[in-house]
Amino acid sequence: MSNRVVNVLAAASVAGLMFALFGMSAGKAGAADPAEQVKDRQQTMKKLGGGMGAVGKYVKNEGATLEDAAKGAEAVLAVSKIDPKVIFPEGTAVGVTDSAAKPELWKNWAEAQRYWSGLQPVAEKLDAAVKSGDRTQIAQALGATSKACGSCHEDFRVKKN
Repeated sequence: MSNRVVNVLAAASVAGLMFALFGMSAGKAGAADPAEQVKDRQQTMKKLGGGMGAVGKYVKNEGATLEDAAKGAEAVLAVSKIDPKVIFPEGTAVGVTDSAAKPELWKNWAEAQRYWSGLQPVAEKLDAAVKSGDRTQIAQALGATSKACGSCHEDFRVKKN
């Protein structure tokens, strides 16, 4: 068998596996109870925040390497690509365990989606800036990404004490 055929078969196998795994996780998310969905959202947001933190530590020269920043930017970008309906299923507002999501998020879903759709372009710029290695460019992209996150938090998340 030629290398090309092997590569095509391998790619098809990986794609099939990913499709199957995604299907199982999507089914799990849909069947999960609200408390579990809040926990999943919090883990996703911790991944996003951790990625932002890693980039920030690199920008501030606080011991993070460019490789750390690259992994952080990749995490931010990965989260930005998730469908917001998966992260914010209805019925997971304040009152469900320790959820900080205001009920207004679902009442103003179009606005929430606008905020979320604005995250991916800035996350892509952050990823590109990190790949450039230019600390000034990374800092600017990090600021824009932070602003995108903060705008949504301002409107749809209960303030932390």
